[in-house]
Amino acid sequence: MKNLKILYVDSDITNVQNIQNLFLNFFITDLTIEDDASSALSLYKKNNFDLVIVNLDRYTQNSFNFIKNIKYIYNEQVCIIITELDNKDHLIKAIELRVHYLLDKPIQSNIFEKIIKECYIEINQNKAALLSNSLLVQYKHAIDSRSILSKTNIKGEITYANNLFYKISQFTKEECLGQNHNILKHPDMDMAVLKKMWETIQSKKEWRGIIKNKSKDGKEYIWDSLIIPLLDTHNNIIEYIGIRHDITKLEHYKNNLQLQLNMAINDIEETQKEVVFTMGAIAETRSKETANHVKRVAEYSFLLAKLAGVSKENTLLLKLASPMHDIGKVGIPDAILNKPAKLTKEEFKIMQSYATVGYEMLKNSNKEILQTSAIVAHEHHEKWDGTGYPRGLKKENIHIYGRITAICDVFDALGSNRCYKKAWDIEEILEYLKNQKYKHFDPRLVDLFLVNIKKFLTIKECYID
Repeated sequence: MKNLKILYVDSDITNVQNIQNLFLNFFITDLTIEDDASSALSLYKKNNFDLVIVNLDRYTQNSFNFIKNIKYIYNEQVCIIITELDNKDHLIKAIELRVHYLLDKPIQSNIFEKIIKECYIEINQNKAALLSNSLLVQYKHAIDSRSILSKTNIKGEITYANNLFYKISQFTKEECLGQNHNILKHPDMDMAVLKKMWETIQSKKEWRGIIKNKSKDGKEYIWDSLIIPLLDTHNNIIEYIGIRHDITKLEHYKNNLQLQLNMAINDIEETQKEVVFTMGAIAETRSKETANHVKRVAEYSFLLAKLAGVSKENTLLLKLASPMHDIGKVGIPDAILNKPAKLTKEEFKIMQSYATVGYEMLKNSNKEILQTSAIVAHEHHEKWDGTGYPRGLKKENIHIYGRITAICDVFDALGSNRCYKKAWDIEEILEYLKNQKYKHFDPRLVDLFLVNIKKFLTIKECYID
């Protein structure tokens, strides 16, 4: 072993002195020491080393990047990582990088001697098959006492499990070996997740995920799982190894917190909905319209959005936001807002400004409902042919929220008494909608509205003034 050429990476002078003393016991003198991963990589590129040892310190990520780079240069490079074996993240990262050996801190001389001797054998033989077997043996030894470990053959039959596996599952070795992991499957476990797991590992990729199981007596427990396919020298899967950690208590605690959070969020959302509706109703009251107008427009918009294929989340969002479509009216003088006669050009220009006023009021909010309300307020007077206001947008350049609310608002306005007009008959309103296809309104949305007119009339009857 004295002919071994070794690269040792460590920034701690005390660790370096200890390692030097340990190597002297093997009469190994060809030991190169670097205190950072960057300089070590430069040195590695210029030299051939039999063995690379990395002591993980506070620059852990740099150390793993160094190992990744040397593995890219020479995939079969024999490596040792010195770390704390109870660090799950280090173990998983080491597996990903196919590090040969893990050495626990503080270093014990007998363990160190054993591993160096095994490295010597690995280096001289340099056979991929022996490397694969050694990987499995070393990682099993490293995590067996702290992790739930099992192996299966390519059929998914259990060929090995450690004591923690048996302890948590409450099944004996005789009951597990030769069986599928389905003996542990919890009835609430999503089969789609298990299907995805098998598809992933059968494609020779590792799989990470949460698996819910049940013990022999029916008790629920949850595993954070890493499943790795092991390959032979011909890149064929020979078996699967599962490394798991029991996170049952953590998951139950997390679910309890999520439940409490959902309740709190629900209270907040209900308050937001109430505020939005109240503000919308106030705006309509100023123009001598009823609060039922905003209710009807909200329900019409919700229905039309669903018919148009808008996502469930955005459909509900539009329903909650649409009551604010006329919020900008709070900035319009009463004399113009409630004038019983036709507006002059100057008055109409002022009246048109309420779309922008409403948008400016809401646009800076970080609440999703109010952001949506800002869009609706700003764009529900735009027209399909570009003759609308305030920006003269055309066709799909008008947000779907604006196009939907435009139809719903006009439908309800025409069918309601206003200070400047009487309510139209339903036949007149439908004829108007037909005539305004491709002009005022999105033609597809008009067709959906007309085909489903009975549903909209039902809503109208439910919230009649």
